[in-house]
Amino acid sequence: MVYPVQRPTRYKRKKQKKRKKWPIVVLTLILIIAATAIFLYFSYNRLYGSKAMQDDVVDFLFYLEGRDEIFLIRTDKKEKINYLISVPSISYEPIMAISMDRDSPKDMYRSAEKLFGESDMSFFSTIDRESFQHISELSRSKENLPYDELTVDQFATYLKAIDLGFFEFLFFPEVSGFTKIQKQDNFTKNGGYRLLYNVDRYANKSIPLDYMTEKPVKITVTKQNGEEMEYQRLYIDYKSLETIKEFMHQ
Repeated sequence: MVYPVQRPTRYKRKKQKKRKKWPIVVLTLILIIAATAIFLYFSYNRLYGSKAMQDDVVDFLFYLEGRDEIFLIRTDKKEKINYLISVPSISYEPIMAISMDRDSPKDMYRSAEKLFGESDMSFFSTIDRESFQHISELSRSKENLPYDELTVDQFATYLKAIDLGFFEFLFFPEVSGFTKIQKQDNFTKNGGYRLLYNVDRYANKSIPLDYMTEKPVKITVTKQNGEEMEYQRLYIDYKSLETIKEFMHQ
């Protein structure tokens, strides 16, 4: 008897299905986009929700070293206006006995606050020729003005032309360049941003301050040891001061 030969059973290997990678890639992209959006949101709100940006009235005082001049910029968020005031450091208000001739920009601002009224927040600094040169380089202004002849209006024009890019609130490249050149200052990045932002977007109004005399008055003071000290003073006209205060607080 012949038996049929059984052929060995062949088993077909099941092909393993390749896992599709695109869901992982898409999920990763979604997570990256979400994380970026959250980072941008909190960075934006950290700046625009800060005290420096939210306060109604914030002052910025600059003492121009070598010129004995003081520039005061009062930013008013509510009225959307910036008041520009130039005051010689030898200015003196005789009725309240307030002198602007102080040892530091911090003390100068204390005098300015007594003259023009209180603000919600204040920043102050000293700038010199080198500082102004750096500001000129940061600014897109084509004007090439000498430091000795700079007015507060022209100074505001230079600041206005410092371009704050769309993502300035993330890394503050322009603001950092501006704040780093200040001396004897209390500037912060948020404060620097407030100044440059407001000067660019709001109206800038220059306010002249009148004096009782055209030229400085020389005063000689004798100390207890007999030593004589000579001072120069420009006496502020009180009516002019009151008019300015009323104008800024109307």
